[in-house]
Amino acid sequence: MQSVNRTVVVIRPKQPFVDWLNSVPGENSDNTLEDISTENTTFLIPEFDFVQDSLECVKEIYSDIFRFELFGWYTDDELWPRNRTWEMFQEWFEIEINSEVFDLVDEAIKKEEM
Repeated sequence: MQSVNRTVVVIRPKQPFVDWLNSVPGENSDNTLEDISTENTTFLIPEFDFVQDSLECVKEIYSDIFRFELFGWYTDDELWPRNRTWEMFQEWFEIEINSEVFDLVDEAIKKEEM
């Protein structure tokens, strides 16, 4: 087992995200928070000593994360909400910070461009 010099950020949708999802025209409108929370997006960010520093990092990149989350449901950005602010991001998503990251696999990590 090896420690990894990264911090894990897990992004979980909240009810306002579900409400938006259910409001998109022509789509399934009976999604529940439970339905869409079965797999949450996980990001690796630089390692920080304090949670507040990790949150500041997330704040700097929240716009990219927000777009990534919306794109996961709808690739047509015309359906996305406008004026996506940091405050809105915090209302729509729970941010979980985990500073203890361990690699339990002996193989090298494979990266793919997204």
